[in-house]
Amino acid sequence: MAIVKQAAGKTFQIALGGAGDPNKHPQIEDILKSCRAYRIIPNMTTSGFLITDNEVGLIKQYCGAVAVSWYSRFMDGKESNQETIDAVERLVKSGCTTNIHYVVSKDTINEAITRLEMDSFPKGVNAVIFILYKPVGNGIIEKVLKNTDSRIERFISLATKVKHPYRVGFDTCFTPALLRWGDTVPAVRIDACEAATFSMYIDSQMNCYPCSFGIWDKSISESMNSKTLREIWQGDKFVAFREQRKEKCSSCRQTELCRGGCRLGIDIDMC
Repeated sequence: MAIVKQAAGKTFQIALGGAGDPNKHPQIEDILKSCRAYRIIPNMTTSGFLITDNEVGLIKQYCGAVAVSWYSRFMDGKESNQETIDAVERLVKSGCTTNIHYVVSKDTINEAITRLEMDSFPKGVNAVIFILYKPVGNGIIEKVLKNTDSRIERFISLATKVKHPYRVGFDTCFTPALLRWGDTVPAVRIDACEAATFSMYIDSQMNCYPCSFGIWDKSISESMNSKTLREIWQGDKFVAFREQRKEKCSSCRQTELCRGGCRLGIDIDMC
């Protein structure tokens, strides 16, 4: 409740996600109601595993949209995880604005290409959002896409130049790649990284970070137990984070659009 109160009037939406499924939180209905009471739109990311009719109803009633993390793969021509498919189809059928979050790594890009070629995502989804794989948490550097990978151009071409029955989007970690290979994407549709510029991540202990993928770096975090959201947003750590500049970007023509890419130093820029 403290987060919602302090964010009221200054925040358009709160995205519920992180570790675990927010729809399984014992107070999820109160959380969603509180967001709406303070005129903030809640959105949610879920695995969809064991999702109940009541949870689907709450999502439909309160959330602007829901994203299902895509855990199914093609195995011998069949989906490996029917529960993912069922969750998407139930949410779509109920009338929820339903998106799919698909993580793209060295291991999954071939399948992403195949799915785009075949439009093999469940019917009725609003959008498929491609999330760049990060070498943080359980992630490993060996699975991170590099700009030398010849498959990236084909993937981005299929995503941006071919018409699909759903919208296609990318997280802003893909911005350097879009600027390099997405030549038909209008600049107005490309965002720079939003970390500490128009979003932040807050963990379950009320610690604030510029980005959810920076939670292992305590040097960039501040606690709401000692400061307000405004104090943290305007404080030295967040200011220093957003003012970081990379030497390699000084002569780049895309700097105004990209703003230097990822500031976490986790080696994911594909420029």
